[in-house]
Amino acid sequence: MVDKRKVRRQIFSMILPIVLENFLQTSATLVTTAMIGRLIADDISAQGVAVRIYNTFYMLLKGLAIGATVVVATYYGQGRLDRCRRTVEQAYITAVPFTLICALIIAFCPAFFVSLFTQDAAIMSRATGYMSIMALALPFVAVITMTTAGFQGQGNTRTPMYVAVFVNILNIIFGYGLIFGNFGMPELGLIGGAIAFLIAQMAGAALEVFLFYNRRGPIRAARHGERFWRPDGRYLRDIYTTGIPAACENVFWNVATIIISRVVLSYGTESYAAYQLGLQAEGLLDMLAAGFITASTTLAASSIGKRDDPLFREYLKQMLMMAVGLCFFSVPMLLFFPNQFMMLLTDKPELIAIGREYLMIMSLAQLPQNLSKSLNGFIRASGYKKTPMLISFSGLWLVRVPLSCLIGWVLVGDIRWIWWAVSFDQIVRATLSILVVWRCKIPNTVQKRIAEDRAAAAAGV
Repeated sequence: MVDKRKVRRQIFSMILPIVLENFLQTSATLVTTAMIGRLIADDISAQGVAVRIYNTFYMLLKGLAIGATVVVATYYGQGRLDRCRRTVEQAYITAVPFTLICALIIAFCPAFFVSLFTQDAAIMSRATGYMSIMALALPFVAVITMTTAGFQGQGNTRTPMYVAVFVNILNIIFGYGLIFGNFGMPELGLIGGAIAFLIAQMAGAALEVFLFYNRRGPIRAARHGERFWRPDGRYLRDIYTTGIPAACENVFWNVATIIISRVVLSYGTESYAAYQLGLQAEGLLDMLAAGFITASTTLAASSIGKRDDPLFREYLKQMLMMAVGLCFFSVPMLLFFPNQFMMLLTDKPELIAIGREYLMIMSLAQLPQNLSKSLNGFIRASGYKKTPMLISFSGLWLVRVPLSCLIGWVLVGDIRWIWWAVSFDQIVRATLSILVVWRCKIPNTVQKRIAEDRAAAAAGV
């Protein structure tokens, strides 16, 4: 018999540090955005463009980290700590060189990437400088992301939270100093924000690796007898067959956002700046649900590794209840207090007016968005590795992007209809996730695995 209270405590103990970690990351981003938001609209737009380009690569890393998390969680459920450590190291030796190459390409050719968003000369000149510095942080972010996957796959979400505290404090301090010329630092404006980000990520990568290999941790003692740098196809196959679809899902989202950003830019610099600020404001509440992705994936994979059917079902039930419960807070906040959220980021009335309408419409997307995050973790851990990617592709490229382009470039309609298209995409994706859970009988996953194990044992495999 599963202890429901214990399950709830376990879920909360995993989600709360992730929420706090995302709160810190979002807060640091918001503080930097708010600092830049006191500059001119071109600086705000330039930062938004640079961040979108950076996020394309970051989302790719996050997707690969999901694959590592699933593999680590499965081995952890089986008690194989040596394989947990080996999985993270295999992620290192593939992700870090890849991001280093990407960083150098972006740093030396930033104008090409910025031109995908805008041809505005003022925005391009600012965004290329910001982007070329920000890109250099990618290898360090890869280290942080893969190490975090190792911790979270074992259910340890506190350590990454502590690292996030350290990283974001550095980001805020150096950002405040380098943007405005405080603490004896030079006043560099927008470029100062990029330098602060780079410094913080370098320090965070060093700290997280140190904590991962600390002698007091279980991974340190779990030696596997393999050379660190030697690729192992067994681990790489498991990581990337799950991670690549997840990465593609994230890239689909970010590329779609690039296109929609170009659509919004056609309405003018102020509309785009307000859109960027609205996204940041929405992120304040979205960070509360961000832990659902990691928690659902990790807990589902761990219970499958243990072959614990009642536990798997209880995890699924509790995660869905939390996804619904969170909406009782997030929906009223966006619907009734949009001005207050926008005023945290800018003091310009024209930007507040546009961003307010975006946040009010996005309040309707909170429930489907939360449900999708919870359900897709269980779908992915259950062996349907490509399905969340296909669901994301359907919502983004059959709903959000076509409708946004039609409204903005063909009909030249009111910008609010683009916000409605974005919200409708979330509803479509949640509906598809629910259908997959029902048709594929996801709650019966552990029973299927037990039956497969018995059949393999009977066959002498």
